[in-house]
Amino acid sequence: MLRPLSCLIAALAAGVGVSLSQPMRAQSASPFPEEMMTSTVQQMSDSLATYIAGSSCSQLASIVKMIPTDGSNPALDPNSIIGSVMLTVKNSPNLQSTIATRVGPPLISKMLECNMVPVDLLMQAATTRRGP
Repeated sequence: MLRPLSCLIAALAAGVGVSLSQPMRAQSASPFPEEMMTSTVQQMSDSLATYIAGSSCSQLASIVKMIPTDGSNPALDPNSIIGSVMLTVKNSPNLQSTIATRVGPPLISKMLECNMVPVDLLMQAATTRRGP
């Protein structure tokens, strides 16, 4: 899981030519050019998708266990490069869509391969009517 994150940080550091020890101010708009953000998110997503696709079922289970279920995930520092990028992604439907379309298929495939989708959940979803 650290490999895709390190790729993102390296790409950002190389792309903006700053030291990771230098804070950047997160503003309402990204401090990075849109093309750079798009390219970085695409590369990060592709790296994560490749990592997931090549992971074993136990590795995937470990990744899933790292995800907090109670909202206790600490907020990233918006003055850091990675915090600024994540804030931009959080506020950009287009960047979120990029991640979903690149990471979603290998994640779902691996979850199905590893029997991580409970049959009870599928049955509940099939019988629950959602909205009009």
